[in-house]
Amino acid sequence: MQDADRSPDAEELRDIYQQLKKGLGHDRVNDGNVFALIELASQYGHTQIEQLLREWQSPCSDGSDGVPSTIPPTPGFNRENVKH
Repeated sequence: MQDADRSPDAEELRDIYQQLKKGLGHDRVNDGNVFALIELASQYGHTQIEQLLREWQSPCSDGSDGVPSTIPPTPGFNRENVKH
């Protein structure tokens, strides 16, 4: 199993990137290699892969652990403080 904290080597990155170009390898993207893969996609001008990777790495949090939430508030959000 891959360790997310381990820095990826160049050969492994190229292999993952080649798989992504074929529509495969999404399961091999992790926190440790996503930014390097974004850089590769940017260098080679593959904007679709770059966008996919940027979406993958963007936080999808519920607001816990100090990461801001990307979930929109519910319709009842802040209704006590809104002047009617």
